[in-house]
Amino acid sequence: MSPQRFTLAAALAALTLSPLTSLMAATVTDADGTPDIQTCTAEAPNDAPLASGRVVAIDPAAGKITLDYRPLPLLPEGGVRVFSVENPAILKGFSAGDRVRFEVERDGRRYVLRHLENSN
Repeated sequence: MSPQRFTLAAALAALTLSPLTSLMAATVTDADGTPDIQTCTAEAPNDAPLASGRVVAIDPAAGKITLDYRPLPLLPEGGVRVFSVENPAILKGFSAGDRVRFEVERDGRRYVLRHLENSN
């Protein structure tokens, strides 16, 4: 199966199962049997493993980092990309060539680095 077909199949499966997950979340109840509203509306914690890559360049003044990274669920093509950084202070101590692990999220049309750690 080609990667495009697999991605499409996975997306369709997620859409098909999404009503089931909301139904399962809605059935969570407190000890007295009433629906637990906090559990129903809370997001699941992000237990996804950190992505790995290598620092190509850092621009702390602009709050940007360029990473050469392996394919991610969010960015399945992999490659070299410039990421915005949520907090430029996390760039301290890193330099070009460092191997890193990171977490990235999509924010509108850009990708924002939320967490960065050294993996040398």
